[in-house]
This record gives sequence, structure tokens and C-alpha cells, in this order.
Amino acid sequence: MTLRIALTAEPVPSHVTALDYVIGPAREQGHEITLHAPPMFRREARRRGIAYQRAGTDWTCEPGVQETASAIRLRHGNAAFNRHVFGQLWPERAGAKARDLLAAWRRDRPDLVIAECSDPGAHLAARVLRLPLLAADNGLGPLLRDLWDTDIAPALHPLHKQYAQDAPALPPMLTPAPLPWFHRTPPAAAYPVRRTVADHRTVLPEWLDRAPSTRPLVYASLGTLTTAMPGLRPTIEGVYREILAALTALGCDAVVSAGALASRLTCDDPRITVVAHVPQPALLHRADLFVTHGGRASLLDAVQGATPVLGLGVLADQPANAAAFARHRLGRALPLTAPREEIATALTDLLGDPRYTDAMADARTALARLPPLDLTRLPELR
Repeated sequence: MTLRIALTAEPVPSHVTALDYVIGPAREQGHEITLHAPPMFRREARRRGIAYQRAGTDWTCEPGVQETASAIRLRHGNAAFNRHVFGQLWPERAGAKARDLLAAWRRDRPDLVIAECSDPGAHLAARVLRLPLLAADNGLGPLLRDLWDTDIAPALHPLHKQYAQDAPALPPMLTPAPLPWFHRTPPAAAYPVRRTVADHRTVLPEWLDRAPSTRPLVYASLGTLTTAMPGLRPTIEGVYREILAALTALGCDAVVSAGALASRLTCDDPRITVVAHVPQPALLHRADLFVTHGGRASLLDAVQGATPVLGLGVLADQPANAAAFARHRLGRALPLTAPREEIATALTDLLGDPRYTDAMADARTALARLPPLDLTRLPELR
């Protein structure tokens, strides 16, 4: 049975990558997929061989939005940032996204909508048109559940009332990881499924695909969003400098992927290479340790590479994710303000204790045991 699937994403740089666990299996099973998303994702749809229709705007790229969100994070902390972004900004933009999708889906009704869990405009449009709806957990699922009753649902209620809809509620959710890894209280309507990544992210570039040295290889990346927000760049640049100093003291090989900050981070140590981007899943099959911001997709890349992590959480779900992996002995977590000496001590511990690698190998086995995604057999669609 071939399905016409409407997939949606919101304008955060890594969010189509976070949906590859849906896109890959759906394509392999012969379903027709159209990505309904802001213009920034047109190229990402083309790279994955799926159709694209514009819906919504690249609103997270607006300077005023970024400046305000960055200032709240720096002055008031991550909890206030989360309430502002998910309890105010996302609901404010949901109406425009819903109008675009209603126009598209009235014209060409899909058989199934799979919307990012953080795309309330898509959730609303699907419910107005009575379309089968699943949410794809992009890593924000646990955070949205925590904020739903206090911040998100009240902010969305007037928009739902405008369309004569019942109170807002999160749809049943697909998630590419065992639920206890990220959910302290696993939701009832959630379906853990096997994780896949896009083919173009699994091949190392030639300069990296060489015989490894006898020294351990550490890979460090604080994600795409943190370096894309100008208000946060000075803070993140400072964290990268502490990481570089710790790596130099450690005497290991290292690759540091720093996005827009790469040109500003110089390192005299020939064993350390600073780049803008690398195919992360491929590199993590080679690396011995991963220094990460704790984004869910990055942590799952680490599991699939059986690479222990040092988490330095920055935004949104990242600090909680890093703490969760530390609780499961899949690595360690430090505050973003940790100095180079503390980072070096944590790196030495992680590289010197095989229990972290063994725990990651067990986690990789658990991840691989999840059932493959079959969109024609999910209980919600019967």
C-alpha cells in the first residue's frame, strides 16, 4: 500500500536531519513524500530525493527573534529560554503555518501527515481536515510534554478556538530511541522505531578517511544552532577555546567542527583540525570520544558509533539530554561554564575507563533492536 505522506519541519538548521529516521524507511517502502517546510529546507529535500512545497517562513533566522532569544538564555537561563521559545514564539507562528498547510492539503489531500512534534501549525491543520496525524520526535518531545500544560497549550488555545477545534494536544509520537533514555515518564502513545541516517552523512571525506594514528581520536561539535545565533556566538566561541585548550593538554588527535566559528578558532597543535562541518555519523564510527552540546540527534549518532560522550548542554533539551546520558553511564556531563582543566580531567576519565565504551556498545545493541518503521502497520493508522 503506497501512501502519500506530508512531512513537515520548522526552521531550525538540523531539523530535517532529525527526521531522516522517517524519510529513509518511507522512501524504501515506496511511499510518496512531500516536505512542507520553510525555504531553508528546499535543498535538504532535494538531497534526500523527496518533493518539496513551501510552507511557513524562515522565522528563526530573523535578527530580532535571535537577539531576544539569545538575551533571555544569557540573562535568565535555559528554563526561561524554553518558555519563551516553545510557549510563545512557536505558538505565535503556528497560525501562519496552519494557513499555508490548509491551502496545500485541501488541494491535494495526503493519506498521512507526519509533523515535527514542535510544529503546532501542522498539528492544527491536520486536525481541521481530519487527516491521520503522527508527530515525529525531533528530540524536543520530552521538553514539549514538560511545558505543555503550563505554557504551550494555553498559548495555542485561542488559535484552536478560531478553527473550532478541541483543546490542543500532542499527537501520537514516533521516536527513534528507547523511551527511557530521554523520557523520565514515557508517554503512552509513543512508538520507538529503528533509527536511520541519510546516506550522504555516512561517508567520510578523503582527508579524514585515512589510517588512524596510535593516539585516541576526539571529535568535538557544539551543534549547528548554537553557532547560527549571533547573540550566543561569543559564549560558544569561549567554550570552544576551552575545549581546544583541554585537547591540546591531552595530547590526542582531534577534529573540532565549529560551523560559522571555524574561521575564528586557530590552533597551533598539528594534531587538532578545526573545520566548519563534517559528516558526523561517519566520523563517530572512527572517534574514541565525542564532546557534544547534547542534541538528541548527536547523542544517537554517538550511540550508533559506540562512542562515549562528554556533554556540555547549551539550549532547550540539550542539558537534560546530556544529564540523562550521564545517568545511564554513556558518558559524562559538565556545565557549559566548565574550565579547560575540568574538561581535560573529564576527557582523561572517559578515555581511560572502558566501562563507558562497554555501556555505549550495549546501547548500540538496544538501539538496533528497535523495530523498523512500517507506516502501514502502526496502530494509530488502522
